[in-house]
Amino acid sequence: MIRVIPFLLYLWLIGLHQVILGEVVSVYGVGVNLPALMVLLVSIYKSELDSCWFGFFAGVVAYAGLPQMWGWYALILAVMGYLANHVRARINVESLYSRLLLVFVVVLIHNVALLLTGKSDGVLYLLASQAVIGAFYTTAVGWIFFMFKEGRITFQKFKAIF
Repeated sequence: MIRVIPFLLYLWLIGLHQVILGEVVSVYGVGVNLPALMVLLVSIYKSELDSCWFGFFAGVVAYAGLPQMWGWYALILAVMGYLANHVRARINVESLYSRLLLVFVVVLIHNVALLLTGKSDGVLYLLASQAVIGAFYTTAVGWIFFMFKEGRITFQKFKAIF
């Protein structure tokens, strides 16, 4: 039971982002794709089984507001977690740049999959204006996370600046 508590907190964070924080942190309508980022982070640091079931439940929590499509979105995130875990096993994820490239590519693929399943009008415009820019924005948030995780940015270093 103790092993499940962090995953429940991750799902709570995804739900909080979708309901409250999503509009607050969006810039000109482009926001962070937190469900894809969280599934990818679980895929990088946890096992294959954990990334699959977490991806499914992250899709259920994140897209519960779209009941006609949430099953497809949950399936997309579960498959994304599975594939990201296998890609992680084959590349060097010790390098920050490889992790950032993995985040960018996976989030871009997820954004394109959401565009293709959800909207049919103006897909090329949305691809350029939201999918690619959203992938860059999510990669920037992932970069900040990786910097804190590796200890390159700490609260003591940040406090020393000011």
